[in-house]
Amino acid sequence: MDQRSLRTLAAVAMLLVAGCAGFGPSETPSATPTGTPTATDTPVPATPTDTATPNPSYPAGWSAAGVENGTVAVDAHYRAVLTGPSATVKYRSREVDTEGESANETTLGMAYETGTGRLYASIAGTDGHREVYLRDGTLSQWDVRNESLVGQSNARFQRVVQSIDRRVLLSQLLLYTLEHERTVERNGTVAHVYNVTGVHDNTVSNTYGAGTDASGTVVVATDGRILELETEVTYTGGTLRYRYVHTRLGETTVETPAWARTG
Repeated sequence: MDQRSLRTLAAVAMLLVAGCAGFGPSETPSATPTGTPTATDTPVPATPTDTATPNPSYPAGWSAAGVENGTVAVDAHYRAVLTGPSATVKYRSREVDTEGESANETTLGMAYETGTGRLYASIAGTDGHREVYLRDGTLSQWDVRNESLVGQSNARFQRVVQSIDRRVLLSQLLLYTLEHERTVERNGTVAHVYNVTGVHDNTVSNTYGAGTDASGTVVVATDGRILELETEVTYTGGTLRYRYVHTRLGETTVETPAWARTG
């Protein structure tokens, strides 16, 4: 995993607790994509069986050739997310082929309820492990390793949902060259399946160097929600596997973490 991306995730939590706006919808992406982080160690349910459907129109920012405009595509994703329903988000990046050395890994797990405005997220990596919890407009941050509350602030649900993983997701979408494979119905949601055919020529990771190849799939619903991204990227200095998924749509509930309970 790119250490810059890990620091980005850690900084997100600190910015939010400090009352900052985080990475808002008008964010301008970096011209050079970088490696990024992914979802928790919790096992992800098996990919649902796809049912082929006629080709509907492409989501905003997308075409048969993949992502036409990364910012527009990410904004469409979050419009769909904020429309609902509730969901569980998991992201994980892990270094592979480390030849016996400890592998760099980052995990992100998030659950949110659009109806109640509640959210819980856990962000873990070599720089630390933080949890954030939003309820009734109050965002709290917990340092897991030191078992201490490190901040509280007022925050808007819409900003927090986007700030947790926006930069990670945008960076991922800017990495790949894609090719539309088919259109499917997945659990009642019509979605486009793209094959990853490689990386863009200017792909560079601060930690692993230039990107040379990639494979995998990206699944995006017609409303723009990115349902699944599962890829393997080869850099000159290493290989990373990424997984980003939205699951339990309409079935997710946010439990209050033990550290946030009173009495």
